[in-house]
Amino acid sequence: MRITAVGDCGVDRYLDLGRDRPGGITLNFAANARRLFPARDTVGVVTALGTDREAGLVRRAIAALGVEACLAELEGTTSIQYIDRHPSGEKIFVRYEQGVLGNYRLGPREREVIAHSDLLVAVVYSQIEGFFDSVMDAPSAGLRAVDFGDLAGVTGGTGIVERYRDGFHLGFFGLAAGEDTVVDELERLARRHRRLFVVTLGAQGSLALGGERRLACPAVEVPRVVDTTGAGDTFAAGFLREYCVSRDAARSLARGAEEAATSVQRVGAFPWDD
Repeated sequence: MRITAVGDCGVDRYLDLGRDRPGGITLNFAANARRLFPARDTVGVVTALGTDREAGLVRRAIAALGVEACLAELEGTTSIQYIDRHPSGEKIFVRYEQGVLGNYRLGPREREVIAHSDLLVAVVYSQIEGFFDSVMDAPSAGLRAVDFGDLAGVTGGTGIVERYRDGFHLGFFGLAAGEDTVVDELERLARRHRRLFVVTLGAQGSLALGGERRLACPAVEVPRVVDTTGAGDTFAAGFLREYCVSRDAARSLARGAEEAATSVQRVGAFPWDD
């Protein structure tokens, strides 16, 4: 099986720690997918990096993690997410600089990698919508999943889901507890278009939408939350590891919850000491 994650591989700059870590939604997912999927499976990323020092950190991480890479090197900076942490361990998003990823579009080499993917995992947020559009235009024969995040700032809100509905089978959403109106709208879209939507709600657990009934799974309690950065990406890797085997949404939610619980007990979505 060939798993391809397409999107941001960059740097998480922890302001409270005064240090950089490799991260980004796509690299976080790929790192955990490499750990969870069988060794015989191939896990790879498709992304663009700049020509700065931060690109070297990302390259070292990709190599150390055993992840294949289709990398475009563009003149400029690598994406950086600035992070602070609340004493509770909750991630505080400060700002994001997309760097070269903002103007990056897939070329023939990248499209060829995607075409041979049994599982494609893409991500979209406001700063890379043009790049995401080129990903959705690249065909692949296998299961296609999209991480829509919290839908903040993307064109049309839930309308972006409607716009790309023919380009994916499974959608991930990371919402805050209490966003019931958004959840209800996503459930209507999932049922109308016969898609599976997975909504993570932090400490409130997760939902699977699109079936005859809504499935809910509680979060796994942990002794102490250290850092919630990348918990959703780790959840997605756990969910898809189970789902690719069983196609059982309830079991997949539980697996995702278990993996996310492990993630929040350390800094970052995967172990790294550089």
